[in-house]
Amino acid sequence: MDMKRSGWITGVILLQFLYALMLVALPVYLLVLTRASQTRSAPDAADEISGLKIGAAVLGGPAIATMVAWVGLWKGKRWGWWLTVLTDVALVGVFVYSLIDEGWKNIDWDMVVLTVIAVAPVIYLLLPRVRKFYWDVRIPALPAGCIGSSLRSE
Repeated sequence: MDMKRSGWITGVILLQFLYALMLVALPVYLLVLTRASQTRSAPDAADEISGLKIGAAVLGGPAIATMVAWVGLWKGKRWGWWLTVLTDVALVGVFVYSLIDEGWKNIDWDMVVLTVIAVAPVIYLLLPRVRKFYWDVRIPALPAGCIGSSLRSE
C-alpha cells in the first residue's frame, strides 16, 4: 500500500486484532476446561464436556471470521472493512440479546463488559477518517508514456 497509515487506521487495526485475539482465546479456554480435572470429575462430566465443546465450536466461527476481517483491515482492503463491520455488529447483537435474555433484573455484568468491548471496534470503524481510508479507491498510477506506446511501435 502506497498510502501511509494514520494513527486512526493503526488504532483500528490494533483494536480489531486484540478483539479477535480475545475471541480466539475464549474457545481455546473452553477446550482447556474440557481437560481440567474438576470438569472430568464432575457428576455429569460427559454432558459438561460436551457442552464446553459445543460452546467452543459456536464461538470458533466468529473468532475465525474476526481474524480474517483483521487481515483484510491490515492489508487496507474494503472487504476487510465490510467483514469487520458485519461480524462485529452481529456479535454486538448476540451479546445484547444475551444481556436482556433473562430480563433487566438479571443482568450479567461480565456480559456488559464484553458487549462494550464489542461495540468499540464498530464505533471506531464508522468514524469518517477510518471509513474514508477503506472506501477510497486507490488505483496504481501507470508510468508516463505507458498508454499508447504499443500503438506507436506498430
